[in-house]
Amino acid sequence: MATREEYEQVKAFARIDGAIVGCLWIVSFICFVANFRYPMMGLLGMAIGAGSIVWAAVRLKRFRNNILEGVISFRRAFCYSLFVYLYAALIMALGQYIYLQFIDNGYLISEYTQIMSRQEFSSLMDLYGVKKEDLKLAMDTLANLRPIDFALQFFTMNIILGVVISLPMASMIKSNRKRNY
Repeated sequence: MATREEYEQVKAFARIDGAIVGCLWIVSFICFVANFRYPMMGLLGMAIGAGSIVWAAVRLKRFRNNILEGVISFRRAFCYSLFVYLYAALIMALGQYIYLQFIDNGYLISEYTQIMSRQEFSSLMDLYGVKKEDLKLAMDTLANLRPIDFALQFFTMNIILGVVISLPMASMIKSNRKRNY
């Protein structure tokens, strides 16, 4: 990006798309939580999460075609995509923090503890050679995490995921040919 105006333009459009992707990720997280009571919600949550990546790619392509007249460099496409996932990760972290701080009240930990107490789970862990003490230690560690710790952990993970997704997305969307529409 050669000028400050181009940089600001990328940030402005990415901010809007990042907000939408972040909202989709929050809906996906809500589906994950609802999965404990309604098992099909987990599948819906995964579909929404995967669909948000496709949606971001479509929006990047639309930005290239409609705003930049069909020409976008790899660098600008990569920057746009990174900003989208940065804004989405911020919104997702905020949503997770709000849920865990004010709504959850130990629901997720109790559901995981209940799953781990089932005989099928114990058999599976025995098959993989996982000791019950190790599982208990992991659950105690999760239970001791503050909501902000959990949100920051997933924020970091979502940023890394955004970088990994942005590389192929930018390479597929970049174009040096001007479109005639």
